[in-house]
Amino acid sequence: MKSHGVESDCDEFICGKCAKTDHTDHEWSTIPTAANQRRRGLLKFLKKIKEEDLPVIDEKIEKIPQQIIENKELCETEIKKLQKHYDETLNRLFEIRKCHGKTLRGNLVKKNDQLNCMKYELEKKKRGIVDRVEFMEENNSTMSDYSFIDNYRELTKMLSELEFHTKNCKHSVRFSRGEINVGLLESLLGKTWDIDNIDVTHKKSFQYGDKAISALETFTKNQCYICEHQSKIIEKVNMEGTKKHRFSVNSPTYDMCVTDYGDVYFTDYCNKSISCLSPSGSVSTVVSTDPLEPGGICQSVGGGLLVTLSSKEADPFKLQSHSRRVVRHITVTGDVIHEYEYQEDGHTRLFTYPVRVIQNSDFDICVVNSTSLTTGDLVIMSPFGRVKLIYRGQNLTEKFCPVDIVCDSLCNILVTDLLNKQIHLLSFDCEFLKFLLTENEVNSPYSLSLYESTLWIGYLEGLVKVYQFKV
Repeated sequence: MKSHGVESDCDEFICGKCAKTDHTDHEWSTIPTAANQRRRGLLKFLKKIKEEDLPVIDEKIEKIPQQIIENKELCETEIKKLQKHYDETLNRLFEIRKCHGKTLRGNLVKKNDQLNCMKYELEKKKRGIVDRVEFMEENNSTMSDYSFIDNYRELTKMLSELEFHTKNCKHSVRFSRGEINVGLLESLLGKTWDIDNIDVTHKKSFQYGDKAISALETFTKNQCYICEHQSKIIEKVNMEGTKKHRFSVNSPTYDMCVTDYGDVYFTDYCNKSISCLSPSGSVSTVVSTDPLEPGGICQSVGGGLLVTLSSKEADPFKLQSHSRRVVRHITVTGDVIHEYEYQEDGHTRLFTYPVRVIQNSDFDICVVNSTSLTTGDLVIMSPFGRVKLIYRGQNLTEKFCPVDIVCDSLCNILVTDLLNKQIHLLSFDCEFLKFLLTENEVNSPYSLSLYESTLWIGYLEGLVKVYQFKV
């Protein structure tokens, strides 16, 4: 059969005209063909586009102007922050300049006051000498030899007392210009950086066990100390999961840190103490924290240790008058440097139940503070104990449940959020920047460790993932 110049069988192809042809044997008008089915499928596809896809596109189009407005507002906010810091920097420079000027002018006043006093004394003595000379000249003919000699001696004495030295009254303060170092100025004024450039790339994964990874502590790009929940074993592993060394400790370890000298300090909450694992593998107790139980531990910027401490309570989140909730700064030998327990008023507690602590390169102390079994917040305070900020989560579906924390080279904060299965990326002043990984990429993150550009994440189910961290 031919139809419109196309040779085809009716069961393979039917056009609009062929469908109207009376083919009683085959009943073409009622039997669907492959072409009809394809056409119907395409029509359904077009209908889906109109009813589902196009509204989504319209919704995205409608959101773009709002995003443009939000982008402008965000940019203006950052520019205002820059201007504020610039003004504060200039004000500080102005104060320094004023202080230098005050020193210079103070020396000027001091020296010129000395010179004015000297001038007054010289003028006074000059008048005495002039009067003496005039007296001797006027009475030369009538004065006896003895009287003349006495006056001569007095005049000589008066002249000898004119030994004033003006060299000590010369302006003595000088200004030495500082080096105008561009790098130092840039560091002083801060820097701009793109949030989108902060990213992670998955490198390795391995299953360590089936319990929560309670503590991770990297000490090279490829190696990490690792400890499971309630385990008395600390192991050294590489990012392939190969176990290098196994160390037995006194009791289950909650947290640990590696110092610049390679010693591993860990908290022993059963024995209420802080212990040290040396590079050779020997374990020794550094200091007892009794009656307080130690939790989180980290190396401080100055080389000491920061540790969270809590008194044992039936309900750790219901504080009594005798309850202790402390972050203690100690030396590596256990001497107490400072304790953080109350705010500046001396009465308001800083923490409900501090579980982790870290100090960034700006000396700020960041504390994961549990407020219940499933909630918590992040307390940022100065090295003097002044609360600067408290972060309680953002863009969440569940309650904020922070567990562990690290800081990067820009003092940005990474904190695990167990219930929301997220890792929050915050600026140094606790501004939420973004989630570092998607929910599909991270599941129940429990512990963190960052060494240079290598990020280790330990999970609730014993999985360990290693990422390349880019700032």
